[in-house]
Amino acid sequence: MDKMSGSELYDYIIRTFKRTDKSAEVYDAITDTLMDMCEEFGFEENKVEAYTTAGISALGDYKIDLPDDFGHLIGDVRWTDQDDSYTLTKLSKQQFNEMFPEQDCDDPDDGEPTHYCVFGKQILLGPVPDRTTYEYQIDYAKFLADPVTSASSDVMFTDNARECVKFGSLARLYEVIEEWDNAARYSQKYDLELAEFVAREKKNTRAIFAMKEMK
Repeated sequence: MDKMSGSELYDYIIRTFKRTDKSAEVYDAITDTLMDMCEEFGFEENKVEAYTTAGISALGDYKIDLPDDFGHLIGDVRWTDQDDSYTLTKLSKQQFNEMFPEQDCDDPDDGEPTHYCVFGKQILLGPVPDRTTYEYQIDYAKFLADPVTSASSDVMFTDNARECVKFGSLARLYEVIEEWDNAARYSQKYDLELAEFVAREKKNTRAIFAMKEMK
């Protein structure tokens, strides 16, 4: 089954919802449902295996910008010098500041990175990398970068969890118009469909990633 476009998904939901005067609310409900699914569960479709050599372009730099669709890391950051591969140790921002207090000074300590933290849509590396040629592997779960609109193409989850997206959207829409019985009914349908989707995902024993180069 192919993924739906934003307009196709809208029509699919309207066949049940019937209200054509609530197009903005329909797209908001779709977006909120997808965000809920992305945030709560690490579905295989939502995983990306990303590599970057462009993050550190100048000596003295130690920050890698995360992509717009970044939700959360899967595992730890790794780097390679083409001969060997190393896993970095994750720190909180406070721990990172305490361990590497002079990252932004004129002459910081540099070397092979050993630690990292995620802060402000960036990955901070410590110590400051002593080369710009290291390649970094960052596996992550995607988060919606943009709201779903009529112009959206290939809306996530609409190929293998179409009814789940529909039920979650309808539950939100019926809350908006205060039809509480329908809201509760579709919320229950959404929860059941989501549980079945999660069960199907767990049967997949091999992690599947979409390949992406970070610029």
